[in-house]
Amino acid sequence: MNTAFVRALLLALALGSSAAVSSPSVNVNVKAGNIGKGLNVNSLSGDLEVESKVSDDLSVGVNVDNSDSPLKSVFAKFTNKFGSGNVGADFKVALADNAVSGDLKYTEGANEIKAAVNSASDGLVDSIKYTKKGAGWKFAPTFHLKEKNMDLEAEADYSADTNIAVKVASDGAGKLKVKHRVDADTGLTFEGTGSDINAMSIEASRKLDASNTIKPKFDVGSKHVSVGWARKIDGDRTVTVNVNPEKSIGVELEGASDEDWKASVTSPWGDFKDADVSVGRKFNF
Repeated sequence: MNTAFVRALLLALALGSSAAVSSPSVNVNVKAGNIGKGLNVNSLSGDLEVESKVSDDLSVGVNVDNSDSPLKSVFAKFTNKFGSGNVGADFKVALADNAVSGDLKYTEGANEIKAAVNSASDGLVDSIKYTKKGAGWKFAPTFHLKEKNMDLEAEADYSADTNIAVKVASDGAGKLKVKHRVDADTGLTFEGTGSDINAMSIEASRKLDASNTIKPKFDVGSKHVSVGWARKIDGDRTVTVNVNPEKSIGVELEGASDEDWKASVTSPWGDFKDADVSVGRKFNF
């Protein structure tokens, strides 16, 4: 792949004339840390993504923040029919080092091949992931070209109410997740690393009514219990409160879509003046 050509192409597409693209969408995020020290321009950090469609198969955009070098990257996303499948790509050019990175994938039926591309790497392609899906199961090995090793992900429905997912890294480290539905309103999730019982966590999800769900979680190793409470409010928005009595408390607002406000407040437990706040929304013009 000629990376100089790809960089030039993405820059030209993303920064081309407005006549060639549709009205853009803008995704804005603003963050303020440690608000107890006061809010001012210097204490705020923010970023925005501007994206426009050139055609049904191609969109381009830029990523900007409020740092000394605000223009961070330009990107292009495209899909196209290829044989009996589809080719898709999501590439960006980081302007700090002019490197091209992203994913190139081919999908045909239940099969997908995805290559992670990075022009800053020696071999250009960092990894290739193959995914095969069926009814109630998934098999997905990832081949790392530079290291010449492989990770493996596998998932299957053990029964109508139980799903088991396993991840095994090339160094032998493994992760296990078991999801079990007790009844229509109650579910259990067991997550662990390796064979150490102390590396396991257990989370229960209980739907109290149409608007409220509570999720207590127990960490076996630390013996700590945290609790999440999700409540649906007007307009299909959801407010989630996460409480860890020994560490922090967090509140998140999620809209019904990207075109709605989202916000989060996270604070160390007992020291609310050190809270971190973030607000974001997608605007379509």
